[in-house]
Amino acid sequence: MLMQIPVLTYHATNIFGNEYSSNDHIALAHDLKLLLKQDITILSAHKLIQWMNREIHLDKSKHYVVITFDDGSELDFTDWHHPTCGFQKSFYTTMQEYMNSSGRYIHATSFVIASARARKTLEQTCLGGHQMWGDNWWQKAEDSQLISIENHSWDHLHPTLNEVSQTENLKGDFSVIKSYIDANQQIYQSSKYINQVIKNKTTTLFAYPYGDFSDYLTDQYFPNSQKEIKGAFTCEASHVSQQSNIWKIPRYVCGSDWKSIEELESILIAI
Repeated sequence: MLMQIPVLTYHATNIFGNEYSSNDHIALAHDLKLLLKQDITILSAHKLIQWMNREIHLDKSKHYVVITFDDGSELDFTDWHHPTCGFQKSFYTTMQEYMNSSGRYIHATSFVIASARARKTLEQTCLGGHQMWGDNWWQKAEDSQLISIENHSWDHLHPTLNEVSQTENLKGDFSVIKSYIDANQQIYQSSKYINQVIKNKTTTLFAYPYGDFSDYLTDQYFPNSQKEIKGAFTCEASHVSQQSNIWKIPRYVCGSDWKSIEELESILIAI
């Protein structure tokens, strides 16, 4: 049987209540219990790439899942008292609790926005002015060996920014990255910054903002015009196989592709 692996994606800033469907932190805690109950092994995104490239073999008698976080707010790593929803455990705290209670391996990849200037604006436009989008936690996350920091672009082409690193200042759709200049600004510049912040770091993974991509990125830039990035993730809702395009790796997004533990079970049935 063809092995298929789902990649599950969470956003730490998705806190709109204290129910599964309104809070990715609560969803992650419940989802980890489900993965343990179903005896599903958590695989790192880096191992997924190695498996796709047939550099490693996985036990065909086991089921696997990969966990990723998008946007890289400090809530990935730091607990926070939300102004209306109360105390929120960070993804990292939830992962620690899972590991300590189960004794099983866990790993997640946090795809971060590199530009400090963009993140400062996003604190105002997306976090109500709360200073929770810094990069001082990146090294701590890497050192924990539970979370890897990887590339989610320079500025996400976020629509709330006055200016973005795109030749025509086009925002909100990463498929507009269609030239070497724009790709280098959004991808190479971002990797360079991350590698400067984290000692001995070489960024090797990329997640497309909004899940959008262009043919230029998937067919030209990533395979032919750069050497650092080894795999790129979309938000297309399907499982990963060794036949999947390594520059268009699909992911399921919490709150979009599933909103309950039952809906996640339906996704996992396919493996």
